Amino acid sequence: MDTTASVVAELNVALGTSYRVVRQLTGGLQSTAYELTDGVVLKWTGNPAWAPRVQKAAELVRRARAVGYPTPAWLAVGTTAAGSPYQLQEFVPGSAPTLDAALAQQVIEICELQRDLLPENHEVTWSGWSHGVVFDGWDGVWERVAEYDDEATELLRRYGALCAPYRAEELAHHDFVHGDLNMGNLLAADGRITGIIDIEAAGGGARAYDLVSLAASAARDGAADGVDELFLEAALRANGHATTAVCAAAAFASVAEFVHNRPTYAQEMVNHGGRRILDLLGA
Repeated sequence: MDTTASVVAELNVALGTSYRVVRQLTGGLQSTAYELTDGVVLKWTGNPAWAPRVQKAAELVRRARAVGYPTPAWLAVGTTAAGSPYQLQEFVPGSAPTLDAALAQQVIEICELQRDLLPENHEVTWSGWSHGVVFDGWDGVWERVAEYDDEATELLRRYGALCAPYRAEELAHHDFVHGDLNMGNLLAADGRITGIIDIEAAGGGARAYDLVSLAASAARDGAADGVDELFLEAALRANGHATTAVCAAAAFASVAEFVHNRPTYAQEMVNHGGRRILDLLGA
């Protein structure tokens, strides 16, 4: 089984480097991040199933950065002998902001860079996944949340009613999508957004998925009043009501399942965000 020390030792041999761990960085739920010497960040996970996703994300990061999307450059990608995927990224200064309207507008402008960034068709996209979760039982997420018999279940019922007219709709699917965009994955310093991190789940889809995820995060994570509405309006402008509604529903179901066995306050925060999006959508 890999440890951070063993991953650093192995990549040093592979790359001919002499990195050392400086500190563990906060955040990151799917993988762990460490600042290394020489201004480098190591992210790795002991889950070998993430390896193909990390490899795919490396190419998407390159495309996104080419149009000015402010995610850190990936310096190296690899897999340890034990199967743990890792990547080395440049270190970007900043910390997770409490969003006000000015910072939110910067983020919205950044999300516009995602438009039509993946013109080719992909077998699986965030839009396809969202439609499958809401209408076809993909991954069993919807069904599990529906059985909780709590507030999340009632919110899910409202999302289902909201999305029902859109089963036959083809959702936008040629944008770049971060896939886990929330306030904790933004970096800011001196009044400007300096980075967007934790991008390993990136893929194709509709940028409305990221924008509506930001709207829910703004509602639950303490952004200034009205910021959630700015993000939702941007999602509707980007991809329309059908795509925004289905993406919002799938994103809520996924996060509701993620926090189900976590402390009650986490569930309450997620439910608050999910409820706020429904209210803004008039559902």
